[in-house]
Amino acid sequence: MASTEFNVSGFTSTIKTMGLANPNKFKVEITFPEKVKIDNSTSRNLSLMCETVSIQGRGVQTMLDLQYGLRKEIAYNAPVYQPITLSFLCTSELKEKKLLDKWNNFIVPNNKGKGFDVAYYKDYIGTITVYLLDSDGETVKYTQTYEEAYPKTVNSIELNHSTTNAVARVTAEFQYAYWNPK
Repeated sequence: MASTEFNVSGFTSTIKTMGLANPNKFKVEITFPEKVKIDNSTSRNLSLMCETVSIQGRGVQTMLDLQYGLRKEIAYNAPVYQPITLSFLCTSELKEKKLLDKWNNFIVPNNKGKGFDVAYYKDYIGTITVYLLDSDGETVKYTQTYEEAYPKTVNSIELNHSTTNAVARVTAEFQYAYWNPK
C-alpha cells in the first residue's frame, strides 16, 4: 500500500479512495436455539425490526506484575466480552417482546412457586450475526457473529399517555461466549 501524506489532501484522498462506513446500513440475523420453537419467518421479522445494535469490542484481562523494578500490567487468562444490546421496534401485537420473553423464559421458566429449573446451556444458546453494509445497502463490508448468545435481560417497554405518534421499543441484553469477525 502506498504511503499517504499526513495532510488535508492525503486525508481527502484516502476517504475518496476507501470511503467511510455508514452506521445506519446494517442487518441482523438471529438464530434461535432449536428447543425454542419458532418459524423462520418470525425470526426474519425480528431481525428486520432491529433498530440498533453495536459491533462489540473485546478486552484483555490484566494483572499487575510486581517484580523488582518497574511495575506493569500484563495480560493473563481469556479475553473479556461485554454483553450486546439490541433494540427492536415493536409491532402492534408486541410480537418482538413476546418472542424475546419466550426465549428468556425457556432459560429459567417461571414455575409459579415450584422452583426454577434452569435449562441446559446447549439448549438455550443461539447466534447473532451483524452485517455492516456498504452505502448501497446490499454489499457486506464487515460481519461479526456472536456465538453462544442468549437473552440475559429483556427490558420493559415504557408506556406513556403523553406520547403521540411514537413507536414502542423493546431492548434486550444478550450474553455470548465470544465473537468472530469476517
